[in-house]
Amino acid sequence: MAKYSYPAVFTPAEEGGYIVTFLDFEGATQGEDVTDAIVMATDYLNFVLCDLEDDSEAIPQSTDIKTVEAPKNGFVNMIVADTDAYREILLKENNPIKYAREKAKLNIKQLADLLGAPYRTVQEWNRGKTFPPKWVEKLVIEKIESVM
Repeated sequence: MAKYSYPAVFTPAEEGGYIVTFLDFEGATQGEDVTDAIVMATDYLNFVLCDLEDDSEAIPQSTDIKTVEAPKNGFVNMIVADTDAYREILLKENNPIKYAREKAKLNIKQLADLLGAPYRTVQEWNRGKTFPPKWVEKLVIEKIESVM
């Protein structure tokens, strides 16, 4: 898990915006304008690299940007990916209680004790099997942050 950079090719789309491809990976993404296309390219690259890391597959060497030709009315730009930071963002978005618990360096039992909640309930929240209502989630996170 590390930081990577790869050249991305931004090709104008017929309907507007840009289609973004990477010579080093299959697939593509797109954006409505330059800014959106760069954001989408960054997300795409992080996602692909996280999958490769998770599957213990080889990470391809980045193509030298000097060898990549820009398409007509398009451009080539380096895109940076930080898979550790990307995973942290995903965890915070997809399981905010687990994210807060890990930031506070609490284990599952400590969080259950702090909340006065059943261990199994907190364990299932941590695994992402079940989630409390949003208002409870907010209170749990506030409680965790109060002990940090």
